[in-house]
Amino acid sequence: MGPQSPDVGKAAGARPRAITFRAVLLGLLVVVFVNAGSPLAEALAFSNFSWSYLPEGGVVPFLLLLLINLGLRRWLPRRALTRGELLTVFVMGLVSNGTPLFLMFFHLSAIVSPLYFTTPDDRWATLLLPHLPHDLIVNDPRAVRWFYEGLPAGQPIPWHAWLVPLSRWAPFLLSLLASSYALVVLFRRPWREHERLSYPLMQLPLLMVDESAGAGTPPLARSPWFWIGLLIPFGATVLYALHSAFPTLPAPALDHIGSLRFGMLPINQRTPWIQVEFTLNFLALGIGYFVPSQILLSIWVFYLFRLLEEMTISVLGIDLGSGGMFTWGNSNTAWQSGGAFFMLGLSAIYAARRHLRSSILQAVRGGPDSEELLSPRTAWAILSGGALFMAAWLTHYRMPAGVAALFLAAVLIIYLGIARVVCEAGVFYFVPPLIAQNLAIYTLGSRFIGPDGMFALGLTYSWHGDVQTVLPGLASQCFRLKDDMRCNGRQFSLIIMLTLVLGLAVAAFTIITLGYTHPAMSWNTWVFKGWGPSTYGQVIQQVQNPFDSSLPHILWFAAGAILTAALVWARMRLNWFPFHPIGLAVVSSFTIGVAVWFACLVAWIAKSCIIRWGGMAGFRAAAPFFLGLAVGHFVGRVLAITVGIAFGVQLL
Repeated sequence: MGPQSPDVGKAAGARPRAITFRAVLLGLLVVVFVNAGSPLAEALAFSNFSWSYLPEGGVVPFLLLLLINLGLRRWLPRRALTRGELLTVFVMGLVSNGTPLFLMFFHLSAIVSPLYFTTPDDRWATLLLPHLPHDLIVNDPRAVRWFYEGLPAGQPIPWHAWLVPLSRWAPFLLSLLASSYALVVLFRRPWREHERLSYPLMQLPLLMVDESAGAGTPPLARSPWFWIGLLIPFGATVLYALHSAFPTLPAPALDHIGSLRFGMLPINQRTPWIQVEFTLNFLALGIGYFVPSQILLSIWVFYLFRLLEEMTISVLGIDLGSGGMFTWGNSNTAWQSGGAFFMLGLSAIYAARRHLRSSILQAVRGGPDSEELLSPRTAWAILSGGALFMAAWLTHYRMPAGVAALFLAAVLIIYLGIARVVCEAGVFYFVPPLIAQNLAIYTLGSRFIGPDGMFALGLTYSWHGDVQTVLPGLASQCFRLKDDMRCNGRQFSLIIMLTLVLGLAVAAFTIITLGYTHPAMSWNTWVFKGWGPSTYGQVIQQVQNPFDSSLPHILWFAAGAILTAALVWARMRLNWFPFHPIGLAVVSSFTIGVAVWFACLVAWIAKSCIIRWGGMAGFRAAAPFFLGLAVGHFVGRVLAITVGIAFGVQLL
């Protein structure tokens, strides 16, 4: 393993129980808040409430609870929450962001949009609707029209129109969540105890609840450097808000996720559309300080390498053309990075092979393991049983068995890769370079898959299209916090499952109710207006213009896999080798350009200079400033979202 940042602020000694009745109750209230507030914020203000692996929906309620708890510790110390209870609430709040937006928001759009956007011009009545199972979509024309255009006065919400599709989808979605959770549970011990991943994003909650100095204000908040760091992003947001109200006032340029925009620089006159994007995200910078230096270096170096590669591809005229739906940017480098990403997931499996083999033997023999979140038998049963159920469900709805097997295997590898990137590299805002449908379609060919199979794949974009804020990336981080909580594995897994079930129900109820009270066509988001026509339109095009397996796509995918295998080998064998394979695996994600790469460069320079001239004492002394940048990002986002919802404008 490469160099890792130290865990700062780790308190020693026994602690009171973490999972108490009041902690779980507070956590459930946060779950309701997130799953109701995230769709509301997305629809009315196009916010980023649940858009990352350390989202506003997880951190903002936690910061508010910390503030309230400081008052309790001062005036009612016996009523104050303990460190473990605070972490319990944070875990439930963080995991709850996996259900409202990139699962239920997109999913409900997929099942309500086909009927509404069917027109004589697009011929969906003959090209699309006959191929979609009627029990998987909303089929009541009035219910669909009222959702998009408003409920007539005196009419009740037509819940009956939603009950059939939701009841058909519920077992599949619950199996998806359960099996993906079991998958990352199997990797908790090798990642935490054997490879010792750094879990950079979890430094924020751990340091915010540090009790090493006893009762009172946490040591972090006593540092002036923390407040200086906090005021920088918050001050930038305040200036931007004032500029929005009074345009004559100067303000820094901020984007929709609160990053400072410095502009874009073309790297070549012949390819002016290939540009280096200079945006500094304060959360990425603050967390980047705790990311291993080798990973920071690799991300910004491979990002620039990707741009040079894309320039060369354009000059030589060897562009692949379409890379498939939800492929961002250049198709060649996306498929190359996709191969690298899949190899990263496979290398994680290979590195954990001894532990996985041992857990299989334990599952066969039986017996509890109190140190694990699930017993080996339970984890393997949920993973294998869930995968088999999902495969049977997909084949029942006309997806060929071989396609379903390839697709689900790819989904699970992508989920594992996301968890690895988040836990090791701390990339808070990340989208995989390639999704599972594209791998199946371009490997097998749409002609081989057939119309029924293609439309069955089309419905899966509802939960695996814009792949962000998925459960494995959220839950796997929380395993780091479990070490600081006094609870056994079963209790921890139970609150995760409780969070997910409640989250699904609240999110579905909120989104459907919101559509009938505030018509979906008036929402300030593209999902319910553009997702259906775009996604189903492309599926129809692939069916009407069938193609065979694409060798060029496969070759670019293979090239990325081979390069990553070489990087893994070099990193294991050559102590001096400076690059990490994660760099190549993530650089084609559009989020790296808009939020991550430049922050990694700045963090790498700052961290290298501080450690070189200040040593580890200097590293620890500077940590509050960088945590302040991260916290200030969230405080600024609260301002942006509140103003956006209150005045119906998109502030950022």
